[in-house]
Amino acid sequence: MAIISEVSGAAGAELPAVWSKACTGASVRLPPTSANYLASVRKSTAQYAKLMEQAPLVAVNRQRARQYADSLDSKKFDKYVKHVSNWSRSLPLAFDNMAQELNLIALLDLLQIGSGFRGELHEASDRGASDTVNFGCMSMHISQTQIDAKGLQALGLGDVAQHFGIPLFGKERPMTEGNTAVMVSEASTLRPLAEIILGTLHDTGRRLEQAGFLSFADFVIKVCAERSTAAHLVAKLVTAFPSLRDATEINGEPVYLFKKAQLLAYDIYQRFGKTDPKFAFPDINDLTLFADNVVPAMLQHHGLITPSHVISVKIESGKDLTLEEATAMRAASIVVAQEVVDYVNNNTESKFTCGDIPVSQATLDNFWWQEGKEPELRAIPRLVYKNTVYF
Repeated sequence: MAIISEVSGAAGAELPAVWSKACTGASVRLPPTSANYLASVRKSTAQYAKLMEQAPLVAVNRQRARQYADSLDSKKFDKYVKHVSNWSRSLPLAFDNMAQELNLIALLDLLQIGSGFRGELHEASDRGASDTVNFGCMSMHISQTQIDAKGLQALGLGDVAQHFGIPLFGKERPMTEGNTAVMVSEASTLRPLAEIILGTLHDTGRRLEQAGFLSFADFVIKVCAERSTAAHLVAKLVTAFPSLRDATEINGEPVYLFKKAQLLAYDIYQRFGKTDPKFAFPDINDLTLFADNVVPAMLQHHGLITPSHVISVKIESGKDLTLEEATAMRAASIVVAQEVVDYVNNNTESKFTCGDIPVSQATLDNFWWQEGKEPELRAIPRLVYKNTVYF
């Protein structure tokens, strides 16, 4: 049985059109097969940030990053990182075996999307995007819904609506034809999110089955048995599945972010790394920031990145960014996070005293993501970009 080596099949065939449009990275050329995909994220984002220095969409404030690192509270840092990184160990669910648990974790990270619909989700269900995904995946597990390769393809839009609590229809309005009045429902503003989720599940299940894998967990286990590194797993995930090919071509050059694929590698390491050598990735600290909508907002709040006036106005007013604007915010976050990591770990002038947890881009992501949940910081506007399957 061969490991999937490239995106195969007609991506988007018989799948929701909104999902196909949201897979904006599906046609972006990938790094060479010999490349380290984690290094490619660092290199491409750094090159993009360099190009932006002349007329920046987002400025990286390197000196401020060092000042921020010196003021970082190591106790608070350790507390927040431990809280976030242990999430998969505390899922309130029972599993028959390791593969079943791994499969659910993989689906949870595959579906960490919908951040652009945060406002609509809170209005509809009082849950944000991440909680909506967690709720839906746990609902499928509890109801014993089949979520292997075949089962993912069998799900319908109604199943997604039911499990994830996403309404497909909005308000009803009367429509009169002749002497007869009937009530018709408008499509919900959240229907596109349900279709993106459905397309992600269908396409992933189809590609798994075409390549001979029984489930997402089966794919991950075989890839990690082949080579036990985070970089190898990320490369295989990104290559195999359009829903994980988080990349954008700007001015003819690719900018790689690979948020969900890296998050999956991190969560697998956190959950199984101490008990299964396949998942004890020695390069775990090479992962970059899992750039979403929350972390860039925290970095803007701390003055580590400064968006242009146009982007700032859009963020403040909750308007959709363009693909390049969203990419600029996310890429700049990765670049400035590396500035903090390098300063803390390699500069003798750093005033930061490391606690129990090493400072890496992944642990910084955990810290800033949890910080964004603080009551006084929840109201900070996050970037909005709806037309994406990547965050």
